[in-house]
Amino acid sequence: MGRRAVVLVVAAAAVLAACSGGRDTGVATSTSHRTLVVNDEPTALCVAVAGTLAEKVNGLSNRPSLPPREGMAFPFADPGARSFNMKDTSFPLAIVWVSADSRVLGSTTMAADSTDHFQSPGDITLAVELSPQDWAPLAGTARTLVLGQECNGTITAGRPGQPKTQF
Repeated sequence: MGRRAVVLVVAAAAVLAACSGGRDTGVATSTSHRTLVVNDEPTALCVAVAGTLAEKVNGLSNRPSLPPREGMAFPFADPGARSFNMKDTSFPLAIVWVSADSRVLGSTTMAADSTDHFQSPGDITLAVELSPQDWAPLAGTARTLVLGQECNGTITAGRPGQPKTQF
């Protein structure tokens, strides 16, 4: 019985590692895109929602660029301190930290291909990555941020030498 439990634990760990270890740039067709709502006002910003572990791990890496007025939202079921990095991300980003009550806790500008880990300033349930130019006009006045209605996004993904897909 003990050996069987060990085998099951090892098998489960292998499955989880396969799900989160690689940078699968295949894009799920079910990825939703939502409009950002800042201070109760819808914006022209459309973000892809990273709904799976693979989408959260990949984030905006391995993309040639970020289209204007687009980004990615990372929702979390439970509040907690979160850390992000810029591995394989070839353009700078602003990350907006949002608490469980939709309050903007702040934002951090992240340099392209930085090896640093960027820590949230407190417990968050949402992080949103955008171009620093897209976030700059909102940064000084944003008190709250939520995901609004659906929108159409065109973020292109793909590792070098592989076919490009839209996210």
